[in-house]
Amino acid sequence: MLISIGVVALLALGGRDARAQGGPPLITDDPDTPGPGYWEINLAGVVARHPGSQSADLPRVDANYGAGRRVQLKFEVPWVRARNDAEVRSGIGNAVAGVKYRFFGQEGRLLSWSVYPQLEFGAPHASIVKGIAEAGEAFFLPTEVTIEKHVELNVEVGRRFESRGSHAWEYGVSTEGHARPRLELLGEVHVESRSGSRREVIINAGARPKLTDRLLLLLAAGRAVHGDEARPRLLVYCGLQVTLPGRYAFDAARRYRTQRGFELVGRR
Repeated sequence: MLISIGVVALLALGGRDARAQGGPPLITDDPDTPGPGYWEINLAGVVARHPGSQSADLPRVDANYGAGRRVQLKFEVPWVRARNDAEVRSGIGNAVAGVKYRFFGQEGRLLSWSVYPQLEFGAPHASIVKGIAEAGEAFFLPTEVTIEKHVELNVEVGRRFESRGSHAWEYGVSTEGHARPRLELLGEVHVESRSGSRREVIINAGARPKLTDRLLLLLAAGRAVHGDEARPRLLVYCGLQVTLPGRYAFDAARRYRTQRGFELVGRR
């Protein structure tokens, strides 16, 4: 984990033009996208403590790419370490791939709106046998709305469909604002409603300190205040977010292809 964080930090030092977005370290997402040609990579440790057990994603790798001004591609996969009173188990967890499309508005405007379909893949058989990953696939279809005036308010509502037969609704409301020029404070309430179970309500608070122009520290802590007895009693997220701009000279490529009779649509 430390080696991976060091690699990300080296990539980010000395850079310019960070473009932070919603989501990590919170559960609730927003309509913002990284921007055309930008990579946004979140490398984090996530700990969830339940009565009698504890699980940790060490690390959770979340890679996002801006495939245009309004589109974001995502791939996320964790290495899970689970512990209870009897044993410790570890292995690859369920991976997630998704596409966010912001069809209205943009960051800094009064209103923006997106959809963000995501597919969760079944983990390796060994992880399922160990009980650190779920069998089967799941499809999550949320929509995100941001209202930004004097404060920023993000709302996410989505339906989760699972091949194992249990479906759920998820709701989230979050807010974020700058306490200082290089410090952003965050907060959220996230709800999961699943048939046959008590509604789970999670409260999170966090921060995004800006370390360099390309590197953010992601911090959050919270707990479930309502739900079944097995609900998480502690949730902790600690990670780094690095933003890497596109390294392809689109203007030069346009001139090159135009000379040869080709047309290229650039970043802008």
